[in-house]
Amino acid sequence: MKASRAPDPERAKPSEASLLERLGAAAAGVSSAQSASPRKKVFVQYGLAALIFGFLLFFVVRQWNELPDFDWRFSPGWLALAIVCVVLFYTFQGELWRVVIHSLGEHIDPRPGRAVWGKSLLARYVPTNVLLVVGRVVMAERHGVPKRVTLASVVYELALALATAVIVGAYFVIELPELDGRPGRFAVLALIPAVLVVVHPRVFEPLAGFALRKLGRDPLPRVLPFGRVLQLCLAYLVCWVTIGLGLFAFAAALHPVDLSDLPYVASSYPVAFCVAVLTFIVPSGIGTRDAALAASMAVVLPGAVATAIAVAFRILQTLVELLYVATVVALGRRRDGSEPAGGAQPDPLRGGAQPDR
Repeated sequence: MKASRAPDPERAKPSEASLLERLGAAAAGVSSAQSASPRKKVFVQYGLAALIFGFLLFFVVRQWNELPDFDWRFSPGWLALAIVCVVLFYTFQGELWRVVIHSLGEHIDPRPGRAVWGKSLLARYVPTNVLLVVGRVVMAERHGVPKRVTLASVVYELALALATAVIVGAYFVIELPELDGRPGRFAVLALIPAVLVVVHPRVFEPLAGFALRKLGRDPLPRVLPFGRVLQLCLAYLVCWVTIGLGLFAFAAALHPVDLSDLPYVASSYPVAFCVAVLTFIVPSGIGTRDAALAASMAVVLPGAVATAIAVAFRILQTLVELLYVATVVALGRRRDGSEPAGGAQPDPLRGGAQPDR
């Protein structure tokens, strides 16, 4: 009589595998298409590209059709400042993602790193934003970054952006005229430490480990020290100030805006970002972020003007985004091998060389 064999937990039946495990395995297997037949590889690449650009075209047309009737005027100086600020916003965020990767013990060279981050941006226009994460994981893996590290970097990126958006947006909520004299308006400040607690190593590590186990993935090799988290928070605050200044400059290019309204208009963008995160299932926050942005700016601007500026700024932002992605992808393809491939790597926040980990 044969002894019964204990079930191998590593080889569970498909029917017994959890939904999250199957999703994790599917995400991990996307990169296998790159080593498949050339026909399958071309089908996957061009199929995904067509899907992304199809949704992107739908988004631009939809926004264009939503532009309200408005007595448009353009102030070239303010418009140029707005474009510069939007370009800097994307540039800063792409570099900060590379800082997170480096801080997690991995390295990706500047040119391909910017191309990976830039190309994944376009996947935001596909509903649920899942393709952004999967695409960045797959592309970064080609440059030696493990999947679980890239996944952790995306989680950190979102958490840090949200935490700092709440910090900037808190000023807007506290200073709302409708809440003047009400102590309850300061309750929004409680969200700031709450979000920072989530990205503290003692909290983030078990949460990330639990999520990765549910996805059938290995745990993280390391997490960000809290000192680096605080440094990154300061850097993301600079990003929000930059894009807020760009929004104010764009508004001033289209309509007379008082300089005293700068804090309200600038903090409107982080508020709209928080709304878009809460409605993440909508592709790139279509409608929700624009409506929140218009409603926020309507505190100091006429409603029709605020709506026109919100929609027009989103179109401008999309065009600048496409230009940014095209630039970093072109530079990535022209990479001449001058980037260091090993040895000591520079720490982008501190300067100097750090040993490979």
